[in-house]
Amino acid sequence: MKPEIDPKSKILLIGQCQYDIASGSLTDANGTPIRLRRQSSDVLAVLAANNGKVVSRDDLITKVWKGVAITDDSLIQCIADIRRVLGKQAVETYPKVGYRLTAARMPQAGSPAKRAMRVVALTVIVAVSAGAAVWQFWSPRETLDAGDVIVPPRIVPEKTLAVLPFVNLGGGAELQYFGDGLSEDLTTDLSKVTDLTVIAYASSGDFVDAEAGFSEIATDLGVRYLVRGTVRHSGERVRINVSLIDPYEGTNVWAERFDRVRQDPFDVQEDVTRAIVEALSLTLQSEDAPSRVAPDAYFMLLRGLEPLRENSAAGNRLAIEYFHRALELDPNYARAHAYIAVAHGRDSMFNYSGDPERSSVRKGLEAAVTAIQLHPDLPNAYFALGILNLAIGEHDKALAAARHSIRLNRNFADGYAILAEAGVYGGNLSEALEAIQHAKRLHPHHPASYHWIEGHIHFQLGDYEAAQLLLAQTVEQTPGFLPALVTLAAVYAELDDKDRGKAALAAASVLKPGFTIDSFLASTPYASEKRRSKLADALGTLGAE
Repeated sequence: MKPEIDPKSKILLIGQCQYDIASGSLTDANGTPIRLRRQSSDVLAVLAANNGKVVSRDDLITKVWKGVAITDDSLIQCIADIRRVLGKQAVETYPKVGYRLTAARMPQAGSPAKRAMRVVALTVIVAVSAGAAVWQFWSPRETLDAGDVIVPPRIVPEKTLAVLPFVNLGGGAELQYFGDGLSEDLTTDLSKVTDLTVIAYASSGDFVDAEAGFSEIATDLGVRYLVRGTVRHSGERVRINVSLIDPYEGTNVWAERFDRVRQDPFDVQEDVTRAIVEALSLTLQSEDAPSRVAPDAYFMLLRGLEPLRENSAAGNRLAIEYFHRALELDPNYARAHAYIAVAHGRDSMFNYSGDPERSSVRKGLEAAVTAIQLHPDLPNAYFALGILNLAIGEHDKALAAARHSIRLNRNFADGYAILAEAGVYGGNLSEALEAIQHAKRLHPHHPASYHWIEGHIHFQLGDYEAAQLLLAQTVEQTPGFLPALVTLAAVYAELDDKDRGKAALAAASVLKPGFTIDSFLASTPYASEKRRSKLADALGTLGAE
């Protein structure tokens, strides 16, 4: 029996979403409102009013922008927004002509089609709640092969840059998050540009309020160009001055001013990103524009990133609180779900919560799957899957997740780091070493855990002097990091420095009461028993402490 469809229905079914032509409201399968920026919403309204018909570019521009002179880029951005929410098949492109919305009239309440939708939605919810079938939401299997070796791309010195923190020139500390978010997301967007190497914002973000010494900063970060900017707030408007600096010549390659309404930060971000890319004579595809979220949720996410970077139990807990607040404001915020998964992954790896039931793994997998469903190309979600799968011993899946995060963003330092960490426990050691060294190039002010990963690799390769140097630095910077202490003890044993090796194990016992070598080895996610035995044999020469 075919579903009963009212040919005059004002409700359109587009993918799993519903659009009300009369009110202009857009909701997902659960009835949750979906927000689009004003111009994108207006473009959708025109297409919906002409559902199934081709609407010319000129007609769309005339009806939406009402005589305001714009370029085709503005319309292209709106189409990209709509496709990002509704799927690429929702809007068909007719080259040099226009666009056509492909939507169905909504069946009447209680029809078989509507009941089938409920069953599908329930099936997905049950699968996610059980923490099962995580990988069915991934891209085709060939892109997720754990056996493919990732070779870091060659860095072209003339195509390297770093984005410095935008300086807040007024508006109070709360509005500093606007500038911080602009800097961080500008870094993310520029990272998608082919052949451009962009230093992780967690490194360039150390240079707050930088007004001079740009050549020293560029040398420190190993880049050719710097992007810097200022943000000045006046009421509900914000003025951004941004420049692309040649730090060695002491000149501005390009400079521009943007005057916008503060509550729409993404328009500013798009304008700045495209202008910088143009100045560097590169191309940024329209699909790479930032996603749209409620501004307050966006700012709440930024508040959570700061404690997350502390790599501590307290910071992890606080970060999760902020990310959940972001979801209260925008339940479909993929990045917030992804960072919740990252935080739970860290809890699982380093046992921050001391939960013997490992409930963080389940919560993390649920959050990661949700993020991927909302945004299939978000590298942070696959980074989280890498951590979570490594924590539960799903080694091949951890490697596959790490590799996929890198394919999504060739400048994703954390993706290379988790690839190296998974690799040292049972993958290709040469690939792991190359990956962590490339991660360090992308993130010069990296966390101490990067030193630990590289030191661990050198230990497994038998280069004990290199391992000792790196692991000693890790312990100095993060004295509470148990895996670094234990691996350092093993290195001292191989160097025949038993006294210092025993001292390191004693420090581990103080750090974690009840510590034993056997319990530590049992908790390590080695896929290679040969590598586990190598660590065990070295520690065994020091005696059980």
